[in-house]
Amino acid sequence: MKTSLERTLQRHPYPYVTNTEIKVLLNSTVDSRYSKVKRLLEQGQLLHIRRGLYCLTERAGYTRKPHSFELADHIYGPSYISLESALSFHQLIPEAVYTTTSVTIKRSKEFHTPLGVFSYLRLPAIDFFTEVELVKENDYQFFIAKPWKAICDYVFCYKKDWHSLEPLSKSLRLDCDNLPILRDEDIQLFDDYYHHKRLSRFLKGIKTELSDR
Repeated sequence: MKTSLERTLQRHPYPYVTNTEIKVLLNSTVDSRYSKVKRLLEQGQLLHIRRGLYCLTERAGYTRKPHSFELADHIYGPSYISLESALSFHQLIPEAVYTTTSVTIKRSKEFHTPLGVFSYLRLPAIDFFTEVELVKENDYQFFIAKPWKAICDYVFCYKKDWHSLEPLSKSLRLDCDNLPILRDEDIQLFDDYYHHKRLSRFLKGIKTELSDR
């Protein structure tokens, strides 16, 4: 016979649940909550992702599987999908990406979980969600960098001293022909956001190269 917590979790809108949500659902003592969560972990109904965050499993009767991009925001936020994961999502690089890569306003960090590796690199906090879109895919939703933002994040976070499109095609095997148009106002937007000499040189080089085409 299922407990009240088990029945409640089956109706949970997301395959992720936090200690705070469990506290609201149970409205019981700390020891009682700990005992119930420990039991569900031992039974395989909950999967421990990180401190205070769990994933509901099929053993709990939960059929909605977690999406790594959606889960990434629950693991460490505020954040959004970017870098290699975003470039792969936009079908700009051919390689499969096995680490879910995000950027955050917090310090850089990496989490090794039962559902994969999640990496986060730090970006400036002001106007953090510049050129980021909310994607709704089936029952999932997540924030992800648009193509040029993912590229600029890559250059900034990995400290690349690039001045043209050539390193994108050589180092990342990125299909530059499928990139969206980069307008002057986009370049100015990125230059204002990162406010960094390395990124400014990259954007200046890209602008010169595109204007010569």
